[in-house]
Amino acid sequence: MRKLKSLNSIVKLLKGKTVAQVKKQLCGELLGSGVYRDVYVFKQSPQHVIKIERDMSTANFTNVTEWRNYIDLREWKSFSKYLAPCEAISQTGQILVQQRIRHGQKNEYPKQIPAYFTDIKRSNYGWIGTQFVCCDYPMLLSVTKSKIPLKKVNWNKN
Repeated sequence: MRKLKSLNSIVKLLKGKTVAQVKKQLCGELLGSGVYRDVYVFKQSPQHVIKIERDMSTANFTNVTEWRNYIDLREWKSFSKYLAPCEAISQTGQILVQQRIRHGQKNEYPKQIPAYFTDIKRSNYGWIGTQFVCCDYPMLLSVTKSKIPLKKVNWNKN
């Protein structure tokens, strides 16, 4: 399997491929499944994941919403540091490529996170390098670019 030379290569790899082709050619191990999406290791770039939205007919568009959230918020450095970066999205929005996080032990997780996050479970949070981030953020509370409010989290119930 050849390794990617740049992130621009991701777009070329996705272009014109069906979901079945992406699964067969680009997806490695299944890391998890949520209500709308399956998440796989990206074979050519294991430091990335491929999120595939299973049923576009439901019109949830979670990949598109997550992509849009990242694009809209990435310049706001004090908040965007909490977002696992999205790297590419397919033309249909069904396939999203994002940087992969590393999960930690329960006691490593912070006591507070930005109040804008809604789906609070440990599997949606982890680290890229030393930065604590969220990897599942299609549903955010209304974000205003001011001081970031924090909320307490009980990781034990997740």
